[in-house]
Amino acid sequence: LAENVAGIPLLTADLGAVDGAHVQEVSDALKGTFDGVCVLAGSGPGSVSLVATVSEQFRSQVQAGMLIQAIAPVVGGKGGGKPDAARGGGKDPSKIGEALAKLRELIAG
Repeated sequence: LAENVAGIPLLTADLGAVDGAHVQEVSDALKGTFDGVCVLAGSGPGSVSLVATVSEQFRSQVQAGMLIQAIAPVVGGKGGGKPDAARGGGKDPSKIGEALAKLRELIAG
């Protein structure tokens, strides 16, 4: 479910035990239907995949690459990308909820 954070629609989800390719596929499928910020996570044994997208009208306020750079260290990793799309990863699936929760703070400013 999407929520509104500082006037920006935010959709976050932990997709559970799926690989990075699956997380990317879900993100790509949502790209055409959801206007806002979308950050998805998936995990495997000792690994986390993160994918973020930001639709065009919100890129002046929020950039996908900056979001991933800020939350990937929470799961013990790193990442980056462009203003519209970014990927990252880490090693600690137990911290996915904490990483996704941090997005609210980042967007709210």
